[in-house]
Amino acid sequence: MDDETFSASVELNGQFHKQLSVMAYSAVLAREIERASSLPFASASGFVGVHVQDPHARYTPVVAQHQHRQVLDAIERREAGRDEALMREHSRIARQNMQVALRDPAAPGTPGVQLIRPS
Repeated sequence: MDDETFSASVELNGQFHKQLSVMAYSAVLAREIERASSLPFASASGFVGVHVQDPHARYTPVVAQHQHRQVLDAIERREAGRDEALMREHSRIARQNMQVALRDPAAPGTPGVQLIRPS
């Protein structure tokens, strides 16, 4: 994935997450998505600063896109349990981003990570 495609996928990822929130027709869910997205490295584009120089990270948007398709399939089939499991797995990307950022707090692209204390 070249830089242009990578950047475009980040933009589309953000749009997908916003649209998913709107589709739910739930103020509670919209608030929770907003709350979770405000956490460090948990936003829809949170992996950009962390992984921009990591060649393996170029596959993260591909994996996330596959998960998005599976989530939509679960919603369409009304498989709430499957959808929840898929979303939990999808959210692990944010956790991985945080772990990568904490490994090298001085790395470029992760401003402010020095303020986060690992648990």
